[in-house]
Amino acid sequence: MTLYIQHGHAKSTRITDAFDDDSARGVVLAARNEKVANLDSCVAMLHDKYKCDILFDPQFYVSTLIPANDRYLPEEYPYYELGRTAKDFIGRRKVDAYTKQTLDFQADRLFDRLLSPTVIVNSLTDRWSQIALQLADSSIEHHATLSDPSPLLISVVISESALDSRSELDAFLDTLTGWDVQGYYLVVVRDDPTYSQRFDEGRLARLLYLVHVLGDRNGYEVVCGYSDFVGIPLRAAGATAFATGWYQSLRQFHEKAFLKQKPGGQRARLRYSSRPLINSVMLSELESIHRAGYLDQILSNVELDSMIRRATSPERSEWTTQISERHHWQTLSAMNEELEGSPKASTAAVIESVRQAIGLYTVLRGSGVPFERSTDGEHLREWLRALTAFQREAGWA
Repeated sequence: MTLYIQHGHAKSTRITDAFDDDSARGVVLAARNEKVANLDSCVAMLHDKYKCDILFDPQFYVSTLIPANDRYLPEEYPYYELGRTAKDFIGRRKVDAYTKQTLDFQADRLFDRLLSPTVIVNSLTDRWSQIALQLADSSIEHHATLSDPSPLLISVVISESALDSRSELDAFLDTLTGWDVQGYYLVVVRDDPTYSQRFDEGRLARLLYLVHVLGDRNGYEVVCGYSDFVGIPLRAAGATAFATGWYQSLRQFHEKAFLKQKPGGQRARLRYSSRPLINSVMLSELESIHRAGYLDQILSNVELDSMIRRATSPERSEWTTQISERHHWQTLSAMNEELEGSPKASTAAVIESVRQAIGLYTVLRGSGVPFERSTDGEHLREWLRALTAFQREAGWA
């Protein structure tokens, strides 16, 4: 039960920094961001130096996006082909070929889990959902033919809107819980392309239910990719692990990040991840909190807080982008370690933390601390309603 680093562009020493800090115990490597030779050398180094879980997302789903930002996928990965449409999945022979190529590539390497190829599902009853299920079923069959393979996780990449219908989710779960596999690699494609912790309460409640049914009730391993702060309630509900990356585009899954964009854009502003606020706030907002006299109440109490504490103020500290990233993982790891015991107890603990965070935001606003829309804490009320709805669904309230 741990935090994984979601790998992306410009890894530098970021992954090893997280392992050196002991803030992460695993990594989900991404195909489009590494040449195969670099991927293999990275895996060898990680296995040699650390005791960690190494997963590999083949990112097969990028092949159906237009215009895809696929980087190294076309040149380096034999299972990938740009511009696949639903017609390319007609016939079991084609589907079997895709799964064989994708799993064989992984089976030849030292990954701790094999991840099945999949496509992005926008509705649990559309054509793409059936293609995703066919790829999963074919992966299970091919995995059974491999010689002493790593355990298989079925990849499920679904749009946030696919969580709108409870009846469709139940039917989908009936299929998932009927498979004899190690578990699932679950990713939710967020609707809002901006970085925020907001999540429609009904959808979040059903996502918690999905994870709980798979992880707790059926005993599957559930790794929630691109989860960021929402990984905490997902872990409470029954997820085995959750992943988040360094850039904001690696912390949550936005389809925009996998599509070609015009060059340019503003540089991301410095942020601070607050454990008490359950949010990543701007460094300028942290400065306002400091001036209002509430800095101690919102610090995360992790190692890298020392850089803020020893400075005369947050904005005069030696805070950098990479320090902020490492601090983010330290904060999430500390929150994750608090989730001990049953999903019932862990969910109750998260609810209490959310209520305290709401109260702290109220105090800060009353003291004149300004927040932007993406950092104003409104996600906490959505989370609270989702968590209490999930509690009732689980029979705990």
